[in-house]
Amino acid sequence: MKVQLRGVHLGLTDNLKQYVDTHLVAHIERFAEDEASEIEIALVDINGPKGGVDKECRVTVRLAGLEAVHVTETSETLFQAIDATRDRLEKAIKRAVERRREAKTNGLPYDLNADASTY
Repeated sequence: MKVQLRGVHLGLTDNLKQYVDTHLVAHIERFAEDEASEIEIALVDINGPKGGVDKECRVTVRLAGLEAVHVTETSETLFQAIDATRDRLEKAIKRAVERRREAKTNGLPYDLNADASTY
């Protein structure tokens, strides 16, 4: 899986890179079936050093056979934004996988779908 991580208006420390790898990428990699899959992660400080709720995590995941899934979360700290993004991203990918599964079987269980095709 290809991972692209970039910081916008902030520097990426080794600690932050490691946190993204263990708390975000590792959770999403289990959905990746091949090496064509990719994750684009942008960590953004919207207001700069002014502070406030201005840390943003933007993630786009492209998996084979699925439409791209994009999630953006804003929080007071980058760590909170990364965790919130991970939770929403897992739900969105699970929904997309389920929709693909239903489309393949026309909403029928696999065994009924096989029986329906013989009539």
